Amino acid sequence: MTPASAAGRRALSLLAVVVALLVTTAAVAAATPLKVSLGIVTVSSQMALDIAATQGIFARHGFDVEVHPLASGAQANQALAANQVDWSAGGIESTIIAASAGLPFKPYAMYAKGGDSLGLLVRRDAKIGSPVDLKGKRIAVVAGTASAQGLSDLLQANHIEDADVRRVNANFGTMGQMLASGAVDGMVGLEPFLTVTQDRLGDSVVLLTRFGRYVQGGGFFLISDRWAAAHPDQIEPAVEALAEALQFIRHHPDAAAHLVAPFLNTDADVIARSSKVFDFAFDIDSFTIASLRKTSDYLARQKMIPQPVDVDRLIAPAIRVTSDLRQHRPDLLR
Repeated sequence: MTPASAAGRRALSLLAVVVALLVTTAAVAAATPLKVSLGIVTVSSQMALDIAATQGIFARHGFDVEVHPLASGAQANQALAANQVDWSAGGIESTIIAASAGLPFKPYAMYAKGGDSLGLLVRRDAKIGSPVDLKGKRIAVVAGTASAQGLSDLLQANHIEDADVRRVNANFGTMGQMLASGAVDGMVGLEPFLTVTQDRLGDSVVLLTRFGRYVQGGGFFLISDRWAAAHPDQIEPAVEALAEALQFIRHHPDAAAHLVAPFLNTDADVIARSSKVFDFAFDIDSFTIASLRKTSDYLARQKMIPQPVDVDRLIAPAIRVTSDLRQHRPDLLR
């Protein structure tokens, strides 16, 4: 064997080892799930995120997700902006406020839709039989939210001035107790708190109306700009996993309610009943776009943001990703 041929064989052998190592490394990398921190607000509208995380749907798409329970959309914004979580979810209004402030995250899909998740619950002894009876009444409401906007729209539709109703600032978790104690005559709440309060107070309260005709409930699946820049090819798989969880809820609502009951610390029957008002779909329809513009204008009038946001720019990432998903996974819309 000549020195040249021996050297050639050694080179080929070394090349084979390198190729084998590269193949092995690629296989290990493909098998290693991507760690992600996910913030979920403990409300029934965001149940698809919990199901995708706990039932292995995110895992099937290559993600190792750690869930962080959050109390509100505002807290979700803060957690994303501070890089405490990579993904989260926020309501229509909190997403608009975040966009106005230039916070570093964007919406990539809907996690649920449905303005009827918001409603006005009143005490029977307050003698509120219709919206016109709201004049002079004390109504618990969370300022700067879609529910507050829904109340304003309801009053306007019935020719009542905002100033004619005594708004009492509250949060969704405590306003039921305020209603029970008589501190307010009504509460503008969201699910599952509306159903929980109705169950607790029984015939002493009446659901006067829901707000689906006025505002869009639910909200957006949000991803931090930092994570999106680091993993641009993983955005669509994340949305696809969420869409699969949403489809599961649509087809198996009772099973879904039982799965999320421990996370929401709420009876599964309450979750099942309260979640019926949602459309668990990932796409963005014309009503959502119109509602975004309307809510943006409302928040600007309320001085919650300095001026209306560019809605088309805000939802451009979600339109792009969900349109792609509709093309290659049309089955997820069924």
